[in-house]
Amino acid sequence: MTFPEVCSTVPSRFRNRDADLDGYSDDIERDALWRRMLKAFEYGDLLITLGTGKVSEREERSTGLAGEHDYAVIDLQEHSGKRMLLVKNPWSEGNGWSEGDETNGGVDSKESSAGHGHASSEEVQAERPGLEPGTFWMNVNDVFQYFETLYLNWNSGLFSHRQDVHFSWDLAGRNGVWASFGNNPQYQIHSDAATTVWLVLSRHFKSSQGPRNVSDKDPPMTSAIDTGFISLYLFRSGGERVFLTDGFAARGPYVDSPNTLLKVQLPKSVPHTVVVSEQDLRRSSYSFTLSAFSLQPLTLTEAKSRYGNQTVKVDAWTSESAGGNASSPSYSKNPQFVLDLPQPSDVSLLLELHSGEFPVHVKLLWSDGKPVRHVGTRDIVGDSGEYRKGHAFAAVSNVPAGRYTIVCSTFEQGQLAMFTLHIGTTSACTVQRIYSRPAGQFVTQPAMAVFAGENDRLWAPLGCSRLTRLSVTAQSAGRAGRTSSQVGSNGLPLKVSVEYGQGLMKQILAISGNDEFTDGHYGVQVNGVDLQPSMCAQAGVRIVLERAGPLDLHGEEGVEVEVHSDANVQIGSWYGLP
Repeated sequence: MTFPEVCSTVPSRFRNRDADLDGYSDDIERDALWRRMLKAFEYGDLLITLGTGKVSEREERSTGLAGEHDYAVIDLQEHSGKRMLLVKNPWSEGNGWSEGDETNGGVDSKESSAGHGHASSEEVQAERPGLEPGTFWMNVNDVFQYFETLYLNWNSGLFSHRQDVHFSWDLAGRNGVWASFGNNPQYQIHSDAATTVWLVLSRHFKSSQGPRNVSDKDPPMTSAIDTGFISLYLFRSGGERVFLTDGFAARGPYVDSPNTLLKVQLPKSVPHTVVVSEQDLRRSSYSFTLSAFSLQPLTLTEAKSRYGNQTVKVDAWTSESAGGNASSPSYSKNPQFVLDLPQPSDVSLLLELHSGEFPVHVKLLWSDGKPVRHVGTRDIVGDSGEYRKGHAFAAVSNVPAGRYTIVCSTFEQGQLAMFTLHIGTTSACTVQRIYSRPAGQFVTQPAMAVFAGENDRLWAPLGCSRLTRLSVTAQSAGRAGRTSSQVGSNGLPLKVSVEYGQGLMKQILAISGNDEFTDGHYGVQVNGVDLQPSMCAQAGVRIVLERAGPLDLHGEEGVEVEVHSDANVQIGSWYGLP
């Protein structure tokens, strides 16, 4: 364990059986480490704890050490070539250290220490009787051999400058290890002088204690911490937010303890970005503290995005829209969005799966905002490169004003998933879904629906002669009699839905935009509505249009409607709703 939660220390961690987590390796010069530990311990600047790994019951009986258990070090001494640690088992009645290690071929550790300038633990135990239960001396070689982890907790007063930030991170909905860094906590670190910085991330304990009677003698544990791993990354990104794990300047290990350390060399007057990362934490909300320790003044502030305008679109690859990569004949079926830039802008596109790990990709294309059927090299403004598991990112600088199409794709056809598309720009923009018109289906176009006066709802009866699946698309046409190609970029905010029944028995079979109004210039749509003839005959099925906002100067607004279906359908006249 480490002590930052209970006293002001800076934790570092060293694994004896693995790559070291604090700059050392398995063939570490142990003499240098020992001298460093001993000197700091004598000055009162170091607390030490030890942790065992997984061990068999046989090893536990042989060594007296409990598996996956932490021990305190309460003294360090060196005299006459003997380097010893006084170890304390917090279970005061627990077993002590036993040197008869039958798992080591029956070789006594007294013999294994010979030739290394270290006394055996048995010799020191004999010289210093009267130890408390659970307390025992071990030579440093035995410590390295039988303990998996060495925790060094340094006095924070050794550093003349410190910065702390406290924050929460909600992991609900995060796609585990396949998520990007787009939503990770990120901070800009900067110093006017070149300096070494110790960055410490501390995950706070959560209270697991419920209400209890004050007379309870043995309350449950008041704190518990979830399993999972945390780490820190450092990027040379000018202190701006980053989106991918690629190109880091330094990275700490992923550790399952509540604290992790990353030591970095910070150049003079060059802002860097620190990113908090996790793996396998429970999808919940967590609280953290990020601390920076240095011998020079420094600042630690929240990193800002260079893209001041952010638009978020949630969509999905369905059985009808999972078209595969650009070489697939069904590529045009993929979800597409029109990006309207009134002014030149830098553009970022971050595509993230809600779950799963299959490869995804995003492209920005010249197309005047129209649906893309085929992709040529000249059409590509920018893309995310190779298909990448779980997420994809593209950044394009100095994109001229105009209308572009964004295409989100999976590598294989038929891969179904929800996704979120984050569009970042340095100037204002609008982004809307483009709905393609499927081939091989019946297309029914009723008379134009016209909003006039104060009426903000229109409906038309819908009938069918056999079982069918259909989709409905509605697009603002401006003043009645004017085509959609003549309308400006700001259409009437619309919703379209398909309703079954009336009054208290009414059911909404489908509704566009998650029941929110969206710009009708780009079209609104509902998909996958299944109808039976009996539904149309009994209580009635109808298409409903709703508008928001004022009408144009002429007091009326037209909406074009198309129905795509597996079988022929009938659409009646439009009626107003109060």
